Amino acid sequence: MKISLFAAATSLAFLAAGSAVSAHKTHLDDGLFTTYSVGGNGSSISFSVCGSLAQSEGCYGGGTLSPFESACAVLESSPKYRINVVTRDIYVLDKRASGADPALLYIYKRTDTITDSSDAIQVSPKKTVSLQTTGGSSAHCSLAANDPLVYVGTDASTTAVSVDKKSFAVTVLPGFSPATTVTSITADERGYIALHYGNGFYLFGPDGSLQEDGGGAADLVNTRNGWKPD
Repeated sequence: MKISLFAAATSLAFLAAGSAVSAHKTHLDDGLFTTYSVGGNGSSISFSVCGSLAQSEGCYGGGTLSPFESACAVLESSPKYRINVVTRDIYVLDKRASGADPALLYIYKRTDTITDSSDAIQVSPKKTVSLQTTGGSSAHCSLAANDPLVYVGTDASTTAVSVDKKSFAVTVLPGFSPATTVTSITADERGYIALHYGNGFYLFGPDGSLQEDGGGAADLVNTRNGWKPD
């Protein structure tokens, strides 16, 4: 799996003393943000890290993850901090070109080494997981996560799966009878996950345990992204 990293030119515009980092910020990367874009009809995913640090502002670098057959969803894990090093995982779902092939979940480890004026970014492949669900070029993807698990589904398959973040074990989640495809997977800010099928739903708790199920829909909303009912 190819990873191309680039260091972007940073403006190095030193912040005035009166505009120092706000007292409420507790991490070195609080002023940074990462934007993602897709290239080549899903053959690659690029990202760019920009924002401000204590003594500079601008764009600090980024990279390109490739090749994929048809990347359709991207997710980041919560960051972990150790002195001036920030680590997180990046999950890329590849629905594949053919609906006969299993979807793939690519997992990368991203490391940011941050100073007052720079961010050195490294990305390395961590794991590729073959999923027991399918997609295809015309499928629509759903991807969500809580602390222990990543949940994956497409509207081309009647099965959704969860992937353990530590062991990478894949678990096929319950469906419905008669079988219908996965409509969406939604999450709230606490880590509750809702799997919405064409004729019912399952709701999982932050620890991955089943909380309830039923007919119809029971989608979740969070404080960041708006819920879009079909």
